[in-house]
Amino acid sequence: MKKEVTFTEIFAHSLKLKLNSGFTLAEVLITLGIIGVVAAIVLPTIIANITERVNSSRQANIAYKITQATDKMKALGLLNGSYNSTDEFVDELQKHLKIAKRCDANHIADCWPTEKVMTSDGEEFDVSEAKTGKNLNIKGNNSNNVGLVLADGASIILTYNQDSQGVDIGDEIKASDKDLPIGFGKFQKFAYTTDTTGAIDFVMDVNGRKGPNSEKIGDKEKDIRSFKVAQFSTGCAGLKIPGIGCTVYLGTSYECISEEPYTNNDNCWAGAKKACNDIGMTLPNEGTLKNIYNKSKEYPNLPKINYYLWSSTESSWSKSSALGIYRNYNSFYEPKGNRFEVLCVGN
Repeated sequence: MKKEVTFTEIFAHSLKLKLNSGFTLAEVLITLGIIGVVAAIVLPTIIANITERVNSSRQANIAYKITQATDKMKALGLLNGSYNSTDEFVDELQKHLKIAKRCDANHIADCWPTEKVMTSDGEEFDVSEAKTGKNLNIKGNNSNNVGLVLADGASIILTYNQDSQGVDIGDEIKASDKDLPIGFGKFQKFAYTTDTTGAIDFVMDVNGRKGPNSEKIGDKEKDIRSFKVAQFSTGCAGLKIPGIGCTVYLGTSYECISEEPYTNNDNCWAGAKKACNDIGMTLPNEGTLKNIYNKSKEYPNLPKINYYLWSSTESSWSKSSALGIYRNYNSFYEPKGNRFEVLCVGN
């Protein structure tokens, strides 16, 4: 009886013959060419996404180091709003932070790895021009900036709000996480800062001279990052949402202030409004906040609400309460003394 030969057996026999006879030079070259083309297409994307993750990790690490220093200052009663300039503030900060080099406003570029940077507006910016808070697009901040090179080699240009109300030694510290890109369109929540950094902001270069020495391009973060809103460009420092505008998440890194009905620097809602106004933005009303978070599926990097998010909507029956949006996007009137999270909106 004649045995039936299967396709698998035929294929295996053909492969054996091919292996025994070897591949031709043309076949080898074609195979290598295909591998080369695939590598040329895929590898740059993989490398770019890995780099984005590394840069975000470095950003969070720099923010955490600065925050550790300001937390120590607060514990010693040194965040009481008594500093008249960024220089005065850094005089104290550097006692609690390992700094390799410090530069005044007139030599600010000496603490930055490159003379020029590329902004998110697509413009070249001369770092030596970043002399005051206003040059980092922080409205009304005329304090001279200070450049710092940290012990780990990271470069920052820092500005202090000379109108700061300060943080009292007995105030509870509340931490704010930050969602940062980790490549392939994904985001991860990093431990980032606390409300002890409410009076400061800075830009940072997370990888030195490696490049591309640029702020974010489109929706892709590069190696020059903003701590909160400080940036060389005049564009949106946060997330731009069509129909709403620019949104910037401050978390709880703002200061409560004295405003009726509170008189003891404990009106956090008023402090949240001021924090947005200081950067030329506003605290959104209830409707705008809900519109923003209705788009959360479209914008995976939209900050998640950890607890409550302040709106600008006040109670009609009580001067001491305003509307907060809870993490399930329901809203409740809450005492203005609560330190809730802040999302600012603007053009």
